[in-house]
Amino acid sequence: MKFRYFLKLFVDEQTARRASITPEVVRKLRNTGTRLEYSSGVILLKSKENHDIDEELVKTLLNAIGKPIEAVAEIELNGRVKEVFRGKLDPNKPLGIISDEDKKQYENGVEEDEKEETSEDEEDLFIDEDELIDEMYYDEDEDEY
Repeated sequence: MKFRYFLKLFVDEQTARRASITPEVVRKLRNTGTRLEYSSGVILLKSKENHDIDEELVKTLLNAIGKPIEAVAEIELNGRVKEVFRGKLDPNKPLGIISDEDKKQYENGVEEDEKEETSEDEEDLFIDEDELIDEMYYDEDEDEY
């Protein structure tokens, strides 16, 4: 399965320019193969295919921005894009702050996703624990456990 992460940071153009040319940010972008784009008030970080966005890169970029900002993280999986985070990111608390309302909305979205049917390809990824236990303890020669 191919996947790609996107991180959208909502900042003004001047802050985006200043932060994106910081030597340490440029170095980490090069080392991780992450692409940085800016358009209409949004810094967009795109990971390489089948890679996460580097946490150290995000911390470095947040420090270069220097203030808490709104952010949205998304994952593209098999052509479908799904939001996985929405909230504030703070250089002093780089793992993020999420409001109770956003947390509730995210949890409701997760519950809805769990109700969706999985395709046959996706079903192959899951192991039935009972079936696995049966296979481990079943003695074929004696037809018993």
